[in-house]
Amino acid sequence: VAVGTMAADTFIDNAGNEINAYEKVNLRLYFANETGDGLVEENRRNVVYSSNISLEKLVVEQLLKGPMAQGAFPTINPMTKILSVNIKDGVCYVNFDEEFLNQPYNVSTDVTIYSITNSLVELPNVNKVQISVSGETDILYRENVSLNNVFERNLDLITTTESE
Repeated sequence: VAVGTMAADTFIDNAGNEINAYEKVNLRLYFANETGDGLVEENRRNVVYSSNISLEKLVVEQLLKGPMAQGAFPTINPMTKILSVNIKDGVCYVNFDEEFLNQPYNVSTDVTIYSITNSLVELPNVNKVQISVSGETDILYRENVSLNNVFERNLDLITTTESE
């Protein structure tokens, strides 16, 4: 296939600003309380992220990094890999690798599930969350929560810290 004559205006001059633009966002994340049976809210202001990734994936990445505030504790095994995060019709589909099933922290099953769910539902376009492991949802998480379920926000687990 012949391309034809090329001139200077045939090429795009891009210093990289448009390709990897960075933005700032405020996130409200939920982590475990000290006893592992409730959730505490952590507001992260001005989180800088590449606009190449979705806000949904950013939230899950931040949860994996763990909390920054005192009195908040991690809920997801830090060795867990995020295989995919997609959204369709208000449902956020989060797919982890097998490490998600190994829980090194002393937190209840509900605290882990709703740490993820409540944090994602804070985003305006997410109403529900479906969690899968290696693409499978026919799994019992820690023998008592079926990942077949689509999870909605649960405010009952949220506790307030004494400093508030």
